[in-house]
Amino acid sequence: MKRSIFPFILLSLIASACARQAGPLATPLPTISPVDRQTRVLDTLWATVNDQYLYPDFGGADWESLRGEYQTKIEGGLTAAQFEEAMSSMVSALPDDSVVYQTRSERIALELENTALYSGIGAYITVRAEPKPHIVIMSIIEGSPAEAAGLQAHDSIYSVDGQPVTAEEGLDVVQRVRGEEGTAVRLDVQTPTGFRRTVEVTRAKLTAADTLKGGLFTDSGVVFVRLPVTPDATMIDQLGGALAQFSQRAELHGIILDLRVARSGGGWPLAEMLAMFGDGRLGEYYSREGSQPLTVNGVDVGGSQTLPLTLIVGPDTEGSVEVFAAALQDSGRATVIGLPTPGRIFGYETMPLPDGSRLTLAVSSFRTETGNDLGESGVAPDVRVDADWDEVEPDNDPVIERALQIVLATR
Repeated sequence: MKRSIFPFILLSLIASACARQAGPLATPLPTISPVDRQTRVLDTLWATVNDQYLYPDFGGADWESLRGEYQTKIEGGLTAAQFEEAMSSMVSALPDDSVVYQTRSERIALELENTALYSGIGAYITVRAEPKPHIVIMSIIEGSPAEAAGLQAHDSIYSVDGQPVTAEEGLDVVQRVRGEEGTAVRLDVQTPTGFRRTVEVTRAKLTAADTLKGGLFTDSGVVFVRLPVTPDATMIDQLGGALAQFSQRAELHGIILDLRVARSGGGWPLAEMLAMFGDGRLGEYYSREGSQPLTVNGVDVGGSQTLPLTLIVGPDTEGSVEVFAAALQDSGRATVIGLPTPGRIFGYETMPLPDGSRLTLAVSSFRTETGNDLGESGVAPDVRVDADWDEVEPDNDPVIERALQIVLATR
């Protein structure tokens, strides 16, 4: 009993002592004016970009004059919200996707978010702004409410609970699709054939998961594999196992890897994928400090090093997946078809700012052996096929048909 009472008594004594001692301080703590506080953030942000940003010419932006311009705005008086907007505007002068300013509240919200476990409908999505803003479903999680409601990959969503998708909100529209477990969301859905319908989906607690899809075209001996939106730790083993198994069942004549919805995130097995399909020096990563060659020792798995290889890419092919496609294309190992990729392949570093916000900036990029800088141009297909993901059907995909023709023509 004494041991349980003691902490309470001790805390009471401390509280009483603090109460007795409370009073005005002889020397008040110094305060920092909003102008000084905002200037400190501006100075840190500007110096970080000036010293560490990938491109010394800042992509054509006059970085020196921008500092003076925004210092003048600060001295004119900015609220906290206006200052955050000003910092976002300042970094937007740099090339797209190369620098991101994140406010303190945005940083905290992101750190608290568990992206693997969430409440929603169970669909991986992207957004298209043209010809009319809409959500595009890239993949459906098996056993999810979206699957139960009949939603499929390639479907488009034009409104959420009666409110149209807008170009301004971009991928933030995902917050309107997600919601508490057990609540319903009403979606205006259109298939690639133009069939329009309203679908109500009851949200559930889900774990994000996507899988390899595909199989063997038995009549032609071509293996087709669609890589997942985000991989798990087993993807490389599953792919290698499938190629080995198919090579034992039939004479193979080619491989098609569909990368149209593949996004690398932090765990995409680039080195392992390149070693399975390529060999030797395949390009280099570079920064202000120098360059690092990308070199692999090729390992054949079920004909992965020798069979004709076609890669399908598009505007949602991002990150290390772009490096994979460009490296094999540039070396002559693969033919790339589809639509151009966005060039989102920068290596980033994140720096804290004095007010709790943070800055994420590009510090490295990738270029192929022939000098193609992916951060500037993305991957340009050898054969362009003007059919986007939301314009084709799962069972009637002209891009796959074209890939099959190319593989069979080069065997």
